[in-house]
Amino acid sequence: MLSERAKLGLLSFLLLLALGCLAFTTISTIQAVRHFQQEYREVKAGNVSTIHSWMTIHAVSRIYRVPENYLYCSLHISNPRLFRHATLYDIARRRRQPVDQVIYTVQATIVAYRKTSPRLLTSPSVCIMKPLPPTPEGRTSY
Repeated sequence: MLSERAKLGLLSFLLLLALGCLAFTTISTIQAVRHFQQEYREVKAGNVSTIHSWMTIHAVSRIYRVPENYLYCSLHISNPRLFRHATLYDIARRRRQPVDQVIYTVQATIVAYRKTSPRLLTSPSVCIMKPLPPTPEGRTSY
């Protein structure tokens, strides 16, 4: 059996260990919240560097207010329905391209879209496709 002194020492050690874990978790949480807030500010400001490989074209379209079809066209995707729920990573993998190249193309497309007026987007030299029909509930296979 352990003496009272040894029990107290072990209990103190465990308490300090628990407090250390709590402090580490608190610091990590605060850093994560600050990082999230910074990215949120950048997205609200329209910074295209916040586009990540886990995003879908639909999400990018809504966040950056660019028509989905315009993004699909820039990626030379003729059948958007097949890629409706695909992430940028999935698109890059299926096209056998580096994901950074696909992200860069999407970023450049958004910047180019912002520089043009809606009136110019209807010209024949710009690729415009018909709007996508609504998808059925659930995930479609691609």
